[in-house]
Amino acid sequence: MLSLIAAGTFTVLLGLDVLLKQHVEENIKSGEEKKVLGGKVVIRKVYNKGFLLNSLESHPVLIKTVSILAGAGVLACGAWTFVRKGHFTEKLGMAILGAGAASNLFDRLSRGKVIDYIGIRSKNQFLARLTANLGDFYILLGAVLLALKRSYPELSEEELKEISEKVKSRKFKL
Repeated sequence: MLSLIAAGTFTVLLGLDVLLKQHVEENIKSGEEKKVLGGKVVIRKVYNKGFLLNSLESHPVLIKTVSILAGAGVLACGAWTFVRKGHFTEKLGMAILGAGAASNLFDRLSRGKVIDYIGIRSKNQFLARLTANLGDFYILLGAVLLALKRSYPELSEEELKEISEKVKSRKFKL
C-alpha cells in the first residue's frame, strides 16, 4: 500500500510539472514576468540548455548523455528502493526526486532544453536571475528527505514526516 502512495506521488508530481512547463511554453512570452504570491515570486520562461545556471550549454551531446545516465541511475535506485519491504521514507524520497528528474529529462529529450519558470524577486542580483521549475524543487526535497533518513536512521517515519511538514510550512528552525 505504501508503495502505491509513493508511486501515486511520483505520477502526480511529474504530471503537474510537465503540465506547468507546457502552460508556460504556450502562454508566457520570453522576457515577460507575471508576479504571484504578492510579487515575491515571478513566473517567467527561461530555457536552460545546460546544467545548473546553463553550465556546459555549448556541449549539448555531453548534456544529453549525462542526463540520460543520471536518469538511468535514479531509475535503478528507485527500482531497488521500491522492491524492498517497508522503507516508506526512502520510497517517498525517491518518488519525489524521481519525478523531478523524469520531468527535466523528458524536457531535455523532447525539447533539447529544460523550461524553467519560477523566479524569486530579490535585491540580490544573483538570486534575482535564478529561475527553476517544480522538478528542481522536487529533486531538492527528495534528496533532503533521503539524506535525513540516511543520516538519522534512528528517526521514526512519524518523526521524519513531522520534520517534512515543518519544512513545508516554514516552521523549521535550525
